[in-house]
Parts: sequence; C-alpha cells; structure tokens
Amino acid sequence: MVEPTTRRGTGWIVFAGIMLALAGAVMFVNGLWALHASTAIENGFKGQLLFSDTDLDTWGWIYVAVGAVIFVAGLCVFARMQWARWVGILAAMVQAILAFFWIFTSYWPAAIATIIIDLLVIHALSAYGDDREYAL
Repeated sequence: MVEPTTRRGTGWIVFAGIMLALAGAVMFVNGLWALHASTAIENGFKGQLLFSDTDLDTWGWIYVAVGAVIFVAGLCVFARMQWARWVGILAAMVQAILAFFWIFTSYWPAAIATIIIDLLVIHALSAYGDDREYAL
C-alpha cells in the first residue's frame, strides 16, 4: 500500500489559513487607516462615534493589534499549530456572531457571505486542524 504524501484535510487547512491571514491583513490596514485619519473623522462625526469621549486612535490600535494576531495565526495554521487553530476558531465565531447584526440591513448579502465563510473556516479548523495523523 502506498503511503499518502499529504495529510487529510490539507485543502481545508490552506483555505482556513488564507482566509484568516486575509482577514487579519484587512483588519491591520483598517487600523492603520484609523490611526492616520482619526482627527479628520472625529471632526466630521463629532458625537456620532461609538464611545465618542475617546478618539479613533484607540480603535485604530485595537484593530492593529487584533489584526496582527489574526494574520500571524492564519500563517501558523499552515503548520497546524494548536494555538493558531483556537485563535482562528474564536475569531471566526466572533465575526459570524457580529455578522448576524447586519442581516436585516441593506448589507445582508455581505453578511450572509461572511457567515458562510466563517462557518467554513470553523469547519476546516475543527475537523482538520488537529495535529494528529489521520488514517485515510
């Protein structure tokens, strides 16, 4: 019998890693933008921002930090590191839950697509992200 050269679920792991790295990179770039444009946005939307007594720099730093962690976790998913698997599952769960708030708005197609992609990432990481070898 010929031994398989790849582990079971490698395609799913590649999908999950790419999606997490992409989401982390987008979040990181959004944080950098918030840090750069915080003064202009605050002056234009005075009193309309969430927690308006703080500035957009705080949200920018939060997005930069969380985006960097999710990006690194996405890259580490390729090596099937367990901490990256759990960070990815947690990030996808939080994003899917938050996407439910957008279903009854005009952005419902994006919310449905986000939920579907998050569920696929959760499936990939929970079914195939374990470090054990599987028998085919």
